[in-house]
Amino acid sequence: MTAGAGQRAEPNRTFVGIDIGGTKLHGLLVDSSGSVLRRVTVPTLAAEGSDAVAARIYALVECLLPEGGVAAIGLGAPGPLDSKTGTIIRTENLPFKDFPLAGLVERRFKVPTLLENDGSAAAFGEYAFGPARGSDPLLYLTASTGIGAGLVIGGTLYRGKSGNALEAGHISLMAGEGPACACGGRGCAEALASGSAIAARAREAAEAARTGKGKATRLAAFSDPGSKEAFALAAEGDAVAEDIVARALHYLGCCAATLVTLFDPEVLVIGGGLVKAGDRVRAAVEAAIAASPAASAGSCGIIAPGLGEDSGALGAAALAAKSFFGLDFARRS
Repeated sequence: MTAGAGQRAEPNRTFVGIDIGGTKLHGLLVDSSGSVLRRVTVPTLAAEGSDAVAARIYALVECLLPEGGVAAIGLGAPGPLDSKTGTIIRTENLPFKDFPLAGLVERRFKVPTLLENDGSAAAFGEYAFGPARGSDPLLYLTASTGIGAGLVIGGTLYRGKSGNALEAGHISLMAGEGPACACGGRGCAEALASGSAIAARAREAAEAARTGKGKATRLAAFSDPGSKEAFALAAEGDAVAEDIVARALHYLGCCAATLVTLFDPEVLVIGGGLVKAGDRVRAAVEAAIAASPAASAGSCGIIAPGLGEDSGALGAAALAAKSFFGLDFARRS
């Protein structure tokens, strides 16, 4: 959206950033010095539908608003998007389709609102605020409910022609084979290595064990096992859970190595819910990159988890501040 473009933010103005994920909505209130003043997280409950999720986003913004209001709002959401019109075209892990979210938020709160790809927003958040601040190029890879990525080159997001570059979750890693992806393809990184993919394999293994059609596993004790249970049981020596986790991390490493080979970044930052599983996620990515063609040309630094769950919301707020008011957090002293 363009309302407010060209204005200058007053020194004490604030900005809201919302990271819209398939599992949770994470929001921050950020001041013009880049400090986080307020932080709120609520469940997405995507199964309730687009209107219900949108209402939850509105309520989250209201929780974050200070008494004097904010200068702008930034939203980070999975793509593909039409960022010029602020429309979510469709998403695999959210119920939106051709949904003009930025316009709806802008009209409701009467402040300029920007919609950006969530991976790109997180990449800019890491570039502007994170431990890899100023690294060039900076590549960000997130593995959570879905998989996404973003790239900052020369202080600017690389968006591609349509604004939907680096949809890393839909890199084909099995040449049209493997599990079906919600995008309609097969063998996509998201169908192989995301939290949703691990949960799907865990449920399949649990059902097979309960019906006697598969190997015994403690996953069968859970009615709806997810990635958290798979990682926990893998760490405790459950062979089936370990196989599920190891396969997913292998493909996550392949995805990361592909991106590093293509873009030759100074730093790769890994984020998303899966990094909470600990060092083995980073180790899998490092091993895949070390075995890739990129290793022969010089290594890139790898940082995990960077800013953690704040990166996307911080980046969305910073991009809104930059777009509408010319306030560049990445270049602050």
